[in-house]
Amino acid sequence: MKKLITFFLSLFLFSSYAQERLVKVKDKNFAVYTKGLENRKPNAPVLVFENGMGVGIGSWSTVIDELAKVAPIFAYNRAGVEKSDKIYQMPTAKQTAENLKAILTTLNIPPPYVVVGHSMGGLYARGFAGTYPNDIAGLVFVDPADFTESKDDWNQIFREINVPEKRIDEMMYDRLYQPAKPASRNDSLNYGPWSERQELGRLRRTDFAEVKTLPLPNVPIYFFVGGKFEVPLANRSKDYDHERFFHVKNSKNIGRWIQLIHSSSKGGALIYLSNSGHYIHRDDAKAVISNIRLLLESL
Repeated sequence: MKKLITFFLSLFLFSSYAQERLVKVKDKNFAVYTKGLENRKPNAPVLVFENGMGVGIGSWSTVIDELAKVAPIFAYNRAGVEKSDKIYQMPTAKQTAENLKAILTTLNIPPPYVVVGHSMGGLYARGFAGTYPNDIAGLVFVDPADFTESKDDWNQIFREINVPEKRIDEMMYDRLYQPAKPASRNDSLNYGPWSERQELGRLRRTDFAEVKTLPLPNVPIYFFVGGKFEVPLANRSKDYDHERFFHVKNSKNIGRWIQLIHSSSKGGALIYLSNSGHYIHRDDAKAVISNIRLLLESL
Protein backbone atom coordinates (compact mmCIF):
# COMPACT_ATOMS: atom_id res chain seq x y z
CA MET A 1 0.00 0.00 0.00
CA LYS A 2 2.84 2.40 0.87
CA LYS A 3 4.45 1.75 -2.55
CA LEU A 4 1.11 2.42 -4.28
CA ILE A 5 0.58 5.69 -2.41
CA THR A 6 4.12 6.81 -3.26
CA PHE A 7 3.52 5.95 -6.93
CA PHE A 8 0.33 8.02 -7.24
CA LEU A 9 1.80 10.88 -5.21
CA SER A 10 4.75 11.03 -7.61
CA LEU A 11 2.32 11.11 -10.55
CA PHE A 12 0.51 14.06 -8.95
CA LEU A 13 3.71 15.95 -8.23
CA PHE A 14 5.03 15.31 -11.74
CA SER A 15 1.78 16.43 -13.31
CA SER A 16 1.86 19.66 -11.30
CA TYR A 17 5.53 20.30 -12.03
CA ALA A 18 5.33 19.45 -15.71
CA GLN A 19 2.43 21.82 -16.28
CA GLU A 20 0.87 19.73 -19.01
CA ARG A 21 -0.82 21.68 -21.75
CA LEU A 22 -3.64 20.82 -24.09
CA VAL A 23 -3.13 20.80 -27.84
CA LYS A 24 -6.11 20.73 -30.20
CA VAL A 25 -5.76 18.25 -33.05
CA LYS A 26 -8.68 17.30 -35.31
CA ASP A 27 -11.01 19.21 -32.94
CA LYS A 28 -9.89 17.10 -29.97
CA ASN A 29 -7.69 18.13 -27.06
CA PHE A 30 -4.64 16.04 -26.16
CA ALA A 31 -2.56 16.55 -23.02
CA VAL A 32 1.12 16.88 -23.93
CA TYR A 33 4.42 17.58 -22.19
CA THR A 34 7.57 18.65 -23.99
CA LYS A 35 11.01 19.61 -22.80
CA GLY A 36 14.25 20.64 -24.51
CA LEU A 37 12.79 21.19 -27.98
CA GLU A 38 13.94 24.80 -27.99
CA ASN A 39 17.55 23.57 -27.88
CA ARG A 40 17.13 20.82 -30.45
CA LYS A 41 19.87 20.61 -33.05
CA PRO A 42 19.01 19.87 -36.70
CA ASN A 43 18.11 16.19 -37.21
CA ALA A 44 18.66 15.36 -33.53
CA PRO A 45 16.28 12.57 -32.42
CA VAL A 46 13.36 13.34 -30.14
CA LEU A 47 12.35 10.84 -27.44
CA VAL A 48 8.65 10.11 -27.89
CA PHE A 49 6.90 8.30 -25.01
CA GLU A 50 3.90 5.98 -25.28
CA ASN A 51 2.31 5.27 -21.88
CA GLY A 52 0.90 2.00 -20.60
CA MET A 53 -2.81 1.19 -20.75
CA GLY A 54 -4.87 3.87 -19.07
CA VAL A 55 -1.79 5.51 -17.52
CA GLY A 56 -0.87 9.16 -17.94
CA ILE A 57 2.32 11.05 -18.64
CA GLY A 58 3.22 11.05 -14.94
CA SER A 59 4.17 7.38 -15.04
CA TRP A 60 7.45 8.50 -16.66
CA SER A 61 8.29 10.99 -13.89
CA THR A 62 11.26 8.93 -12.71
CA VAL A 63 13.09 9.12 -16.04
CA ILE A 64 11.71 11.79 -18.32
CA ASP A 65 13.38 14.91 -16.94
CA GLU A 66 16.74 13.20 -16.57
CA LEU A 67 16.56 12.04 -20.19
CA ALA A 68 15.62 15.58 -21.24
CA LYS A 69 19.20 16.54 -20.34
CA VAL A 70 20.49 14.49 -23.28
CA ALA A 71 17.63 14.68 -25.81
CA PRO A 72 14.46 16.69 -26.38
CA ILE A 73 11.39 14.80 -25.17
CA PHE A 74 7.72 14.58 -26.04
CA ALA A 75 5.08 12.78 -23.98
CA TYR A 76 1.31 12.76 -24.26
CA ASN A 77 -1.87 11.08 -23.12
CA ARG A 78 -3.74 9.04 -25.69
CA ALA A 79 -7.40 9.76 -26.40
CA GLY A 80 -9.62 9.12 -23.40
CA VAL A 81 -6.78 9.08 -20.86
CA GLU A 82 -6.84 11.69 -18.08
CA LYS A 83 -7.23 15.16 -19.66
CA SER A 84 -7.14 14.04 -23.29
CA ASP A 85 -10.54 14.04 -24.98
CA LYS A 86 -12.33 10.85 -25.97
CA ILE A 87 -12.70 10.29 -29.69
CA TYR A 88 -15.43 7.59 -29.63
CA GLN A 89 -13.56 5.21 -31.91
CA MET A 90 -11.66 2.06 -31.09
CA PRO A 91 -7.93 2.76 -30.54
CA THR A 92 -6.45 0.57 -33.25
CA ALA A 93 -2.69 0.65 -33.80
CA LYS A 94 -3.26 2.50 -37.08
CA GLN A 95 -5.56 5.13 -35.62
CA THR A 96 -3.34 5.70 -32.58
CA ALA A 97 -0.31 6.10 -34.86
CA GLU A 98 -2.17 8.62 -37.01
CA ASN A 99 -3.24 10.60 -33.92
CA LEU A 100 0.33 10.72 -32.63
CA LYS A 101 1.65 11.80 -36.03
CA ALA A 102 -0.97 14.56 -36.21
CA ILE A 103 -0.02 15.84 -32.75
CA LEU A 104 3.70 15.89 -33.60
CA THR A 105 2.96 17.67 -36.88
CA THR A 106 0.72 20.24 -35.18
CA LEU A 107 3.48 20.99 -32.67
CA ASN A 108 6.06 21.22 -35.48
CA ILE A 109 8.17 18.37 -34.07
CA PRO A 110 9.63 16.72 -37.16
CA PRO A 111 11.38 13.32 -37.14
CA PRO A 112 13.60 11.49 -36.39
CA TYR A 113 12.06 9.92 -33.28
CA VAL A 114 13.21 7.35 -30.75
CA VAL A 115 9.91 5.90 -29.56
CA VAL A 116 9.75 4.54 -26.00
CA GLY A 117 6.71 2.42 -25.19
CA HIS A 118 5.69 0.77 -21.93
CA SER A 119 3.21 -2.12 -21.72
CA MET A 120 0.31 -1.34 -24.11
CA GLY A 121 2.39 1.64 -25.20
CA GLY A 122 4.96 -0.83 -26.54
CA LEU A 123 2.32 -2.24 -28.89
CA TYR A 124 1.42 1.28 -30.00
CA ALA A 125 5.10 2.15 -30.43
CA ARG A 126 5.44 -0.84 -32.79
CA GLY A 127 2.34 0.33 -34.67
CA PHE A 128 3.69 3.86 -35.05
CA ALA A 129 7.09 2.59 -36.21
CA GLY A 130 5.46 0.33 -38.78
CA THR A 131 3.13 3.07 -40.05
CA TYR A 132 5.88 5.71 -40.31
CA PRO A 133 9.12 3.68 -40.60
CA ASN A 134 11.08 6.54 -42.17
CA ASP A 135 10.45 8.69 -39.08
CA ILE A 136 12.10 6.28 -36.66
CA ALA A 137 15.69 6.44 -35.34
CA GLY A 138 15.30 3.89 -32.54
CA LEU A 139 12.79 1.78 -30.62
CA VAL A 140 12.64 1.10 -26.89
CA PHE A 141 10.15 -1.41 -25.47
CA VAL A 142 9.68 -1.38 -21.70
CA ASP A 143 7.99 -4.65 -20.65
CA PRO A 144 5.65 -4.35 -23.64
CA ALA A 145 2.37 -6.06 -24.37
CA ASP A 146 3.78 -8.90 -26.46
CA PHE A 147 2.92 -8.09 -30.06
CA THR A 148 5.06 -11.05 -31.25
CA GLU A 149 3.04 -13.79 -29.55
CA SER A 150 0.49 -16.20 -31.02
CA LYS A 151 -2.25 -18.30 -29.48
CA ASP A 152 -0.07 -21.37 -29.98
CA ASP A 153 2.79 -19.68 -28.10
CA TRP A 154 0.42 -19.17 -25.17
CA ASN A 155 -0.78 -22.78 -25.28
CA GLN A 156 2.79 -24.08 -25.31
CA ILE A 157 3.52 -22.26 -22.05
CA PHE A 158 0.64 -24.04 -20.33
CA ARG A 159 1.72 -27.39 -21.78
CA GLU A 160 5.22 -26.84 -20.42
CA ILE A 161 3.86 -26.35 -16.90
CA ASN A 162 1.62 -29.44 -17.26
CA VAL A 163 -1.84 -27.89 -17.53
CA PRO A 164 -4.32 -30.43 -19.05
CA GLU A 165 -5.39 -29.74 -22.66
CA LYS A 166 -9.06 -29.42 -21.75
CA ARG A 167 -8.29 -26.76 -19.17
CA ILE A 168 -5.99 -24.94 -21.63
CA ASP A 169 -8.86 -24.74 -24.12
CA GLU A 170 -11.21 -23.40 -21.44
CA MET A 171 -8.73 -20.76 -20.27
CA MET A 172 -7.97 -19.67 -23.84
CA TYR A 173 -11.68 -19.23 -24.50
CA ASP A 174 -12.06 -17.14 -21.35
CA ARG A 175 -9.04 -15.03 -22.29
CA LEU A 176 -9.92 -14.40 -25.92
CA TYR A 177 -13.56 -15.12 -26.63
CA GLN A 178 -15.56 -14.61 -23.46
CA PRO A 179 -18.05 -11.88 -24.38
CA ALA A 180 -17.37 -8.55 -22.74
CA LYS A 181 -19.95 -7.04 -20.42
CA PRO A 182 -22.68 -5.22 -22.34
CA ALA A 183 -21.55 -1.75 -23.34
CA SER A 184 -23.22 1.14 -21.60
CA ARG A 185 -25.57 3.29 -23.61
CA ASN A 186 -23.33 6.18 -22.63
CA ASP A 187 -20.28 5.77 -24.87
CA SER A 188 -18.33 8.29 -22.81
CA LEU A 189 -17.93 5.59 -20.16
CA ASN A 190 -16.41 3.11 -22.57
CA TYR A 191 -13.60 4.84 -24.40
CA GLY A 192 -10.10 5.15 -23.01
CA PRO A 193 -8.68 2.30 -20.92
CA TRP A 194 -11.79 0.20 -21.57
CA SER A 195 -11.40 0.42 -25.33
CA GLU A 196 -7.63 -0.21 -25.22
CA ARG A 197 -8.26 -3.44 -23.30
CA GLN A 198 -10.82 -4.50 -25.92
CA GLU A 199 -8.39 -3.67 -28.72
CA LEU A 200 -5.66 -5.77 -27.11
CA GLY A 201 -8.06 -8.71 -26.94
CA ARG A 202 -9.00 -8.30 -30.60
CA LEU A 203 -5.35 -8.28 -31.67
CA ARG A 204 -4.62 -11.37 -29.57
CA ARG A 205 -7.41 -13.24 -31.35
CA THR A 206 -5.70 -12.57 -34.68
CA ASP A 207 -2.15 -13.30 -33.40
CA PHE A 208 -1.43 -9.56 -33.89
CA ALA A 209 -1.62 -10.06 -37.67
CA GLU A 210 -2.09 -6.41 -38.61
CA VAL A 211 0.89 -5.37 -36.46
CA LYS A 212 3.22 -8.20 -37.52
CA THR A 213 2.71 -7.34 -41.20
CA LEU A 214 3.87 -3.74 -40.71
CA PRO A 215 7.46 -2.98 -41.76
CA LEU A 216 10.05 -2.90 -39.00
CA PRO A 217 12.47 0.03 -39.34
CA ASN A 218 16.15 -0.90 -39.53
CA VAL A 219 17.07 0.91 -36.30
CA PRO A 220 18.52 0.02 -32.89
CA ILE A 221 15.94 -1.92 -30.85
CA TYR A 222 16.07 -2.12 -27.06
CA PHE A 223 13.91 -4.28 -24.80
CA PHE A 224 13.65 -3.95 -21.01
CA VAL A 225 12.25 -7.04 -19.27
CA GLY A 226 11.07 -7.15 -15.66
CA GLY A 227 11.80 -10.43 -13.90
CA LYS A 228 10.01 -9.80 -10.61
CA PHE A 229 6.79 -11.77 -10.04
CA GLU A 230 4.28 -9.34 -8.54
CA VAL A 231 0.87 -11.04 -8.63
CA PRO A 232 -0.68 -10.88 -5.11
CA LEU A 233 -1.43 -14.23 -3.52
CA ALA A 234 -5.19 -13.64 -3.63
CA ASN A 235 -5.07 -13.04 -7.40
CA ARG A 236 -3.00 -16.07 -8.36
CA SER A 237 -4.47 -18.84 -10.47
CA LYS A 238 -5.92 -21.91 -8.79
CA ASP A 239 -5.30 -23.93 -11.98
CA TYR A 240 -1.51 -23.79 -12.22
CA ASP A 241 1.68 -22.54 -10.60
CA HIS A 242 1.30 -18.85 -11.43
CA GLU A 243 4.87 -17.90 -10.60
CA ARG A 244 6.29 -20.68 -12.76
CA PHE A 245 3.97 -19.59 -15.57
CA PHE A 246 5.32 -16.03 -15.28
CA HIS A 247 8.95 -17.10 -15.59
CA VAL A 248 8.33 -19.54 -18.45
CA LYS A 249 6.35 -16.87 -20.31
CA ASN A 250 9.15 -14.35 -19.76
CA SER A 251 11.70 -16.80 -21.19
CA LYS A 252 9.55 -17.46 -24.27
CA ASN A 253 9.02 -13.72 -24.83
CA ILE A 254 12.73 -13.02 -24.50
CA GLY A 255 13.51 -15.59 -27.18
CA ARG A 256 11.18 -13.91 -29.68
CA TRP A 257 12.33 -10.42 -28.75
CA ILE A 258 15.97 -11.36 -29.29
CA GLN A 259 15.01 -12.53 -32.79
CA LEU A 260 13.39 -9.15 -33.38
CA ILE A 261 16.58 -7.36 -32.29
CA HIS A 262 18.66 -9.56 -34.62
CA SER A 263 16.39 -8.65 -37.54
CA SER A 264 17.91 -5.15 -37.46
CA SER A 265 21.42 -4.59 -38.77
CA LYS A 266 21.68 -1.65 -36.35
CA GLY A 267 21.71 -3.98 -33.35
CA GLY A 268 20.20 -3.37 -29.98
CA ALA A 269 20.00 -4.83 -26.50
CA LEU A 270 17.76 -6.82 -24.19
CA ILE A 271 18.10 -5.78 -20.56
CA TYR A 272 16.67 -8.25 -18.04
CA LEU A 273 16.19 -6.80 -14.56
CA SER A 274 15.35 -9.50 -12.04
CA ASN A 275 14.35 -7.09 -9.26
CA SER A 276 12.04 -4.99 -11.42
CA GLY A 277 8.35 -5.55 -11.93
CA HIS A 278 6.16 -4.38 -14.79
CA TYR A 279 6.95 -0.69 -14.14
CA ILE A 280 10.67 -1.08 -14.81
CA HIS A 281 11.17 2.64 -15.34
CA ARG A 282 9.98 3.20 -11.79
CA ASP A 283 11.65 0.20 -10.16
CA ASP A 284 15.06 0.78 -11.79
CA ALA A 285 15.05 4.24 -13.32
CA LYS A 286 18.85 4.39 -13.48
CA ALA A 287 19.05 1.30 -15.70
CA VAL A 288 16.44 2.68 -18.08
CA ILE A 289 18.07 6.11 -18.24
CA SER A 290 21.60 4.82 -18.75
CA ASN A 291 20.65 2.38 -21.50
CA ILE A 292 18.53 4.88 -23.41
CA ARG A 293 21.50 7.23 -23.21
CA LEU A 294 23.64 4.46 -24.76
CA LEU A 295 21.13 4.11 -27.58
CA LEU A 296 21.17 7.86 -28.21
CA GLU A 297 24.96 7.89 -28.23
CA SER A 298 24.99 5.11 -30.84
CA LEU A 299 22.99 7.36 -33.15
